[in-house]
Amino acid sequence: MQFLIQVIQSIFALATIIPFVTFIILRVVLNRLMEDKKRAKDITIDVTTALLIFSVSAMFNVIFEPGISGIWILLLAFLIAFGLAGGAQTRQQGQVDLAKTLRLIWRVGFLVLSLLYVIFFFIGIGQSMFKV
Repeated sequence: MQFLIQVIQSIFALATIIPFVTFIILRVVLNRLMEDKKRAKDITIDVTTALLIFSVSAMFNVIFEPGISGIWILLLAFLIAFGLAGGAQTRQQGQVDLAKTLRLIWRVGFLVLSLLYVIFFFIGIGQSMFKV
């Protein structure tokens, strides 16, 4: 049982370290297994967004060494974005469609976290090259 737990932890750690490789592998596998290609793409983006949350928060913690963990900062940013999107939707339509708002924030989160991953990746490389 301990071996199985270690294997799962190793797979999760590897997938979190390189989320874009995970994205490509998952996209290819799901496209072959599923007939609905749009649904396969949506599942791939959803899984990659979850991995990016852990990856970007870990990179943030290593680069900036904040007093508060990066995961809490990201979760707060997601909550604020959800509130702003829900407020805008209420002003436009008179009510909030929670599923639509959540899907919007999750997709925008994928884009923002992808950009942050690339930025933090190069900042981390720069810091390790010039560390005295």
